[in-house]
Amino acid sequence: MTCSLGAYAKICPVRGNTAAAGRCRGSKACRSRRLDPALVACLPIFEKVPPEVLGDLLGNAMVEVHTKHAMLFEVGDPADAFFILLSGRVKLFALLEDGKESIVEVVEPVSSFAEGAMFASGHYPVSAEVIEEAALVRVRAEHFLSCLRQNRDLAYRMLSALSLWNRHLKREVRALREHSPIRRVSGFLLSLVPCVEGEATVSLPLKKVIIASRLGMEPESLSRVLGRLRDFGVRTNGASVHIEDVAQLRRLYLVGEEPQVRRNAPVDAATAPRRKTAA
Repeated sequence: MTCSLGAYAKICPVRGNTAAAGRCRGSKACRSRRLDPALVACLPIFEKVPPEVLGDLLGNAMVEVHTKHAMLFEVGDPADAFFILLSGRVKLFALLEDGKESIVEVVEPVSSFAEGAMFASGHYPVSAEVIEEAALVRVRAEHFLSCLRQNRDLAYRMLSALSLWNRHLKREVRALREHSPIRRVSGFLLSLVPCVEGEATVSLPLKKVIIASRLGMEPESLSRVLGRLRDFGVRTNGASVHIEDVAQLRRLYLVGEEPQVRRNAPVDAATAPRRKTAA
């Protein structure tokens, strides 16, 4: 679950070599400041929760800073907490039968994650690894669930929010399975673009291998698709992508590789991916 927050200053100056393998439990040095509930009040899970109640829910939650490659949890671990990402990036992934890694989601700030596991099975269904130094909050399940047991109305609100978010994720997964590779990549690029027409240049926010996994394809397939997109005015140079005609790319996403894509057919911009903007 995501909300938008302005520039977030990292609140812990510690920069140690703490990215050792294994589950990262944070150090005392990284627990140097208590969370201000106002920073996370915009999250969907906390929608309409009064400030004083939110403070009680979060208890003494502390902000932690974790270095790149730190493992927050692994699949099958007890879901004894959920997390709120304030800065950096975290990937949620699973290992396939052939040992390959499949990225389920790349969590961007400001977002909560793993709350579903805490409410449902009690075990994490995927693993979580920091891929860009992250400031995050670990909200302990024991205290959080105890508060909800004492306030059934609040518990109902939160479960409703989780249900809506789960439906959103199911729609994303369905679209991922149904769309061709070129439409998946087009949709991803459109989500980075700040305009609905004209030309635009964007920077890929993640390594291509991560983007490929997120889109359900091999890195080689992503490279081939980016090559094919040159026919539609999309030029890639490293992490920089220049789109000559955003409206044309949107038509490609909506109707696929049909002849009319290259003509100026009408486009319903509301149905195509849009860049996230501040709430």
